[in-house]
Formats: sequence, structure tokens, C-alpha cells
Amino acid sequence: MERTRSVRLRLFLLAASVCFSGSLIVRADEPRIPGELNALITEGIDFTLRQEYDRADSVLRFVTTKYPGHPLGYLYKAAVMEAKSMDYLDPLDFSKYDSLLAVAKTEAERIVEAFPDSPMGYYYLGTAIGYDAYAQVDAGNWLGGIVKGLSAASSFKKSVELDSSLYDAYVGVGTYYYWKSRKADFLNWALGDRRAEGIKLLEIASEKGEQNKYAALSALTAIYLDTRQYGLSIQCAKRGLDRYPENRIFLWELVEAQEQSANYVDAIQTYEHLLTNILKARIPNPYNEILCRMNLVKAKIVLKQTQGLNSHIDAILAYEHFVFPSNLTSRAKNKFEQARAIRAQLVVN
Repeated sequence: MERTRSVRLRLFLLAASVCFSGSLIVRADEPRIPGELNALITEGIDFTLRQEYDRADSVLRFVTTKYPGHPLGYLYKAAVMEAKSMDYLDPLDFSKYDSLLAVAKTEAERIVEAFPDSPMGYYYLGTAIGYDAYAQVDAGNWLGGIVKGLSAASSFKKSVELDSSLYDAYVGVGTYYYWKSRKADFLNWALGDRRAEGIKLLEIASEKGEQNKYAALSALTAIYLDTRQYGLSIQCAKRGLDRYPENRIFLWELVEAQEQSANYVDAIQTYEHLLTNILKARIPNPYNEILCRMNLVKAKIVLKQTQGLNSHIDAILAYEHFVFPSNLTSRAKNKFEQARAIRAQLVVN
């Protein structure tokens, strides 16, 4: 399914996802994070998971103003940009995104230099580099993303070596291990296939992680979709939805697993939930509305539930003159052609 496949590719970024992450554990031998900063970051994470991006950005903008020497504010501002981009399938503003990561990387390196035994310093550094890896992947450069991802994974591994109870860092290592092996099969003879190890690390993080457990659950949901273990994918998506029932990333992943396992009754219910969610969102999202309606129509046709389908087709075709971003123009045109073909077939039948 188009929507979740595009999201699944972008989940490579979870090698350092901070849109769901940020364990704020500190040890005695490293700089303490002020309680206010901890609370603000937690608030920003929650707004991001609720997909209230403007509110999240406002909180994190305040963080970068009040704590300009700490990497967390810059990392999470980049995370909000990426999360919104993934949700709405909009292109990232890479100039702004890269500048945030550059500051975060500089501040993380400063912490590593001043406190070389600080697991969190390496965690921040791995996160910054991991987002750079995402930028490579988003530009279609998988090999470049793998190289950057290796550097990010090395930083995460260092943080775990310094503190094996830092389960949030397992997400970066585990996701990298799986997708590196999955997308570079031709290199596995030399680098080794570490997919099983990556999944295990993610499972641990999903159980024992603090704020990063949702990153682990989303990564596992995508991986189980990739391995066609749809029952496990559904379980992970539902665990995420238990806490954030309106999160569209989990909803798209859930509905793909339902469709791929031929559970069209549940898939239809999830699509109807998604459509209501999309229509009620703070920011209009025409393409996702079109895609959701189209997939809902197709699922209903499988079950021969043809009543009311024309209203969805009308709603889809109402966007024919809408000006979509360049990355969505041809995809929207394809959906309009499909809608007209389905309408013609419904008339024949």
C-alpha cells in the first residue's frame, strides 16, 4: 500500500528518531539537565506524538532560547519538522533542518569532549548524525544514508557500552542493524546480516525504554510489515495507539497490516477512523484524504460493499484542480484516474 510503504522507507530515520525519544537519565559524572528542561522536552514530545506540531515547535523554540547551549532543543525542533513532513508527505526545508542539526552536533561534541564518559553525550551525537543519515535516505541516497547511519550507530553503541541500561539508545542501534542488512543484502556477505539482532534490541527498547518506547514500537511495526509478520505488526501498532489513539503513523501501519492479512472488515473500520482523523486535523491534508478514501473504496469493493462509494469518489475528484506539491502531483493524478475507472466500473455493474 502506497502510503505506508513510503512511510516505512522513511522510518530508516529511526536510527536516531527523536520525535519519539529522549531519555533524560543523567549520571553523577555528567552535567545535570535542569528539571524545567526535562519537563519542556517531555511536553514537546507529547505534542509531537499527538501531531500538534505548532504547539510542539513553540515549546521547543522556547527551549532553544532559554537553553541555547544544550543539543536537545535543536534535535527536537528537527524532529518536529521531520515528523510533520512524514505525516503530511511534504518536502523538508533542508536548509533549516540541516542548520538545526549542525548546532545540535556541535553542542553534543562539546559534551563528549568535556565528559568523555557521558553516555548521553554520545546519545545526542548519534541522534544528530542519524538525522543526517535520514536526509541522505530522503534524497534517495541509500548508500550515503547507510554510511551516515553507521556513524550514528557507533555513537549509540558507545552510549550503551557506557550505560547498558540506556535502553532508549537501543532503538538507534537496532533500527540501523535491521535496515542496513535489509537494504544492503548485497553487502551481507561482508558485513553480516544483523536483522535478528536489530529486532531483539528494538523489542527490549519497546518494553524497557522510557520515552523512546514509541520509536521502538513504530520501528517494529514497520519491520514486521516488511517481514510479513502481520499479526506482530498489528500488536505493535495497537500498543502505540493505546497511548496515542489518533497518531496517524501508527494508524497507517495498522491498516496496512490488516489489509495485507486480508482482514478487510477491520481495515475498513481503521480507514474510516483515519478519514475522520484527517478531516478533523488542524492542517488540511488533501492528498492523504484522497489516498485514504481510495483505499477505503477498494477495501469495500473486496467485500462487495458498494453502497456510498460514489460519495467518496466525488470527494476525490473534487480535488482535480487543486495544486499539489510537486512530489505529489503525479501521484494525485494517478488517484483521479483510478477514481474515474472505479466509477465507470460501478456503473457497468
